[in-house]
Amino acid sequence: MSRPFEPFKINQLQIKNRFVRSATMDNMSDNGMVTDFQVELYRNLALGEVGLIISHGIAPSRIGRTGPGQLGAFADENINSLKRLTTVVHANGGKVAAQILHAGWASNPDFLGQAPVGPIDTIHPIRGTRIKGLSTAEVYQEIDYIVQAGHRLIEAGFDGIQLHGAHSWMISAFLSPATNKRQDEFGGSAEKRANFVVQIYKGLRKMAGPDYPIFIKLGLKDYHPEGKSFEDGLQSAQIFEKLGMDSIEISEGMESDGGHHIRPGAVAPYYLDECRAARKVLKLPLILVGGFRELKDIEQVLEEGITDAVSMCRPFVMDPYLVKKFREGTATKSNCISCGGCSGMKRTGLKCTQL
Repeated sequence: MSRPFEPFKINQLQIKNRFVRSATMDNMSDNGMVTDFQVELYRNLALGEVGLIISHGIAPSRIGRTGPGQLGAFADENINSLKRLTTVVHANGGKVAAQILHAGWASNPDFLGQAPVGPIDTIHPIRGTRIKGLSTAEVYQEIDYIVQAGHRLIEAGFDGIQLHGAHSWMISAFLSPATNKRQDEFGGSAEKRANFVVQIYKGLRKMAGPDYPIFIKLGLKDYHPEGKSFEDGLQSAQIFEKLGMDSIEISEGMESDGGHHIRPGAVAPYYLDECRAARKVLKLPLILVGGFRELKDIEQVLEEGITDAVSMCRPFVMDPYLVKKFREGTATKSNCISCGGCSGMKRTGLKCTQL
C-alpha cells in the first residue's frame, strides 16, 4: 500500500487514508441550518473516499457569524440539522470533523445589525468597518459560546472538532500582533495572544474528554507587514502541542489582502518550507494544505515525513471522487487550475466553473 492510502490517527480517531478535505465554506445553509445541497455534497465526498472531511466553518455564536449561508452551532435547534451531515457521511463510510469558525472582526456589520467584535477597538483595514473591542469578560463569554457549540457538535455526531486559527478570522486576529494590541491576559506577548485558544481548548477538552479529537487549522506565519513571524507562530504551536492539541493543519494567519491563502494559479504545494521547519520541533500529527494537485507531490511529502496527511479544498470542488480515482489508478492529478472561481459561486452553489 502506498503511503497516501495508509491509515493514520488523530487521537483515537482512525482515518482510512492520508487525504483530508480542508474546510470549504459553501455558504449554502439556510440561516444556519443544513440544506439538501450540503447533504449531497458531503455524501459525494464520503463516497469519493476522502479519509477525513472537515466541515464548512460553523459559527459558534450569533456575533461570530459570517453571513446567512454559514452553518451554525449556536442553538440547540442546530443539533438535529447538523446530524444530517454526520449521518450521511457515516452511512457512506466516511469520517467528518466540525470546524468552528468565529468570524469576529471579519464579519459583515450589515448582516449582524451591529459592529463586529475583535481583540481591540479598530477600523477593519480592508472593509473600513468599525470593530468593537471585547472586554476581558466578553472574551470569556465568547470562549464559553465556543465550548457550548462544541458540545452541540459532539451531540450532532461529529468525529472531531477543528478550530479555525487561520485566514484572518477571529482566532487569527487574537494570535497576531497586527490586530491584537491588548494588555490583559489575552495580549501583550506571543504567549498571551495564544491564551484565547488555550482557554477554548481547555473548555472543549473538559467537556469532550481525553479521547475526543480536538485540533486546529493554524497560520504559522502572518502574511502581513505587522504580523507575527514564523518563530512566534511556532511558539504558539508548541504551546498547543504541550497543552494536548491532537493535530495541526498548517496554513497561514493574518493576511494583508484578505485572500492570500487562495493563491490563484498555484498548482504546487506552497507551505512546504513552513511545514518542514515545524516538523523538526513538533511531534503531533501534521496536516498540510495549499496547492496540492498531483499525486506525486502528495506521495513525496508523505514519504519524506514532512507531514502526516494532506488536505485539499478546490480539487474536491472540481471532483469529490478524486481520492477514489487516485486509488484506482484512473487519475494521477487533479485538473484544478486554482482559478478560484468556485469561491465566487457561493449564492448559487459551490461548483467548479471549469466544468
